[in-house]
Amino acid sequence: MSVESDIAGIIEQEKAYVFERFDEDTAFAIGSHVREAARALGKGIAVGVLLWDRTMFYGTTAGIAWGNEPWVKRKVGTVRLMLKSSYRVVLERGDKPRVLEESWAQDVRDYALAGGAFPISLKGFGIVGAVATSGLSERLDHTLSAAAVASVLGIDAATLALPD
Repeated sequence: MSVESDIAGIIEQEKAYVFERFDEDTAFAIGSHVREAARALGKGIAVGVLLWDRTMFYGTTAGIAWGNEPWVKRKVGTVRLMLKSSYRVVLERGDKPRVLEESWAQDVRDYALAGGAFPISLKGFGIVGAVATSGLSERLDHTLSAAAVASVLGIDAATLALPD
């Protein structure tokens, strides 16, 4: 597994996982999927499904800290700013610092350069929001978010999953 192959794999996920329509029931299904996957792992997570104008779903599992809610919102902020998965941003930046350069003119309270947020894309519109998982490793946060989107779309997440 190389960084380049992970980036290519995430780009394929982003291209393949596109909704025809998106509503509150879809958001609930995605968030519930992430929450149940974390419970099955016995892990504490926070998960949010947000459109740019509102939160559509927010949930947690036992063992999560209060501080994970802002991380969810900040990871979504990264997707909104960069229009790609937050884990892809991290991988593409390599060993650069985990804050954007001053020239970006972005407040660090509005984004987090950390994996775990996956775009919600609508056919004909583009990226309209994101699902973000917080509480695990960046790679596993990404995996849970992307797999939930794939599942709700009826796509076998294993076909485009990043290697373990």
